[in-house]
Amino acid sequence: MTTSTSTAPSRGTTVSAAVSKYSLQLIVLVAVVIMAVIEPNFRSSGNIASMLTQASFAGAIACGMTLLIIAGMIDLSVAGLLAVCAVTASAVLPYTTIGGAVAVALIVGAVLGAINGLVVTKLKIPAFIATLGMLNVYLAIAFISTNGRVQPISSSHYHALGSGTLLGLPIPFVIFVAVCVLSWFILQHTPLGRNMRAIGSSEVASRMAGIRVDRVIITTFAISGVFTAIAAVTLSALLSSANGTMAIGIELSAIAIAVVGGTSLRGGNGSLLGTFTAAFLFSAMNSSLNLLGVPSYWQNIAVGVVLIAALALGARRRRATAVPGGAAAL
Repeated sequence: MTTSTSTAPSRGTTVSAAVSKYSLQLIVLVAVVIMAVIEPNFRSSGNIASMLTQASFAGAIACGMTLLIIAGMIDLSVAGLLAVCAVTASAVLPYTTIGGAVAVALIVGAVLGAINGLVVTKLKIPAFIATLGMLNVYLAIAFISTNGRVQPISSSHYHALGSGTLLGLPIPFVIFVAVCVLSWFILQHTPLGRNMRAIGSSEVASRMAGIRVDRVIITTFAISGVFTAIAAVTLSALLSSANGTMAIGIELSAIAIAVVGGTSLRGGNGSLLGTFTAAFLFSAMNSSLNLLGVPSYWQNIAVGVVLIAALALGARRRRATAVPGGAAAL
């Protein structure tokens, strides 16, 4: 009797912990099932492929944003950085191979990301302000280099990076999954990832512990730049063009995905699985509202409500862990 009595609460606690840990995934699963029942077109192969593709662009950027936020940073320049990378790829594509154009875009993304890190660390400017300023710089570069016009991309093989499939899945989504896995590996299994979490928890303590904080921050910005360049390649391939306004506002979507996915804006911790799930959540939500004929401004309200709800839930959890007995009450 004693054994069964002690085991039951243990199992209940385990189930409760699992439900709490994977609450976002469960919510998305239930929402998708309900929507598939309500609207048959939602479960069509074409719509599913569209949702996976649309989740990939902001999702890839959100992976880099997750790493930055965990390290106590943020990057508001990604819309401009993406535009520069896409314009660069489209400009060099006629003179090189597709692989060469993609490589150039990734290098440009890494360099611009590193520049953001240098501005933040060497000029001692808060990341929010520094990257907001760099957003305007990068947008100006994209506009000047294209004279404000849309730059067409004619290569059908390049287009396949945005509209093709691999193993039955959209190529942008396959790339997004790879970016998520790489981000998770960096965060969980490398000294760089451990240093990111340490800096996000306390930059002062990290410096006292001998961590080369500036180098870690610059490297994290560079990685985020590479992920943004990946999104630039796949998005420009899907659109068959590149221009300065192709991704305006995507930085807010990336931040929302990271936050809803469970990454704390205070820094120090985050979840790449949560980021992946949140990217699909926003894509599925937009698809659902479109299929139901909901006007676009109501869609914006829905996204805002989800973001605020996620922030409120995160704040409640922090208070629960800070107050003795609070976790048990939840």
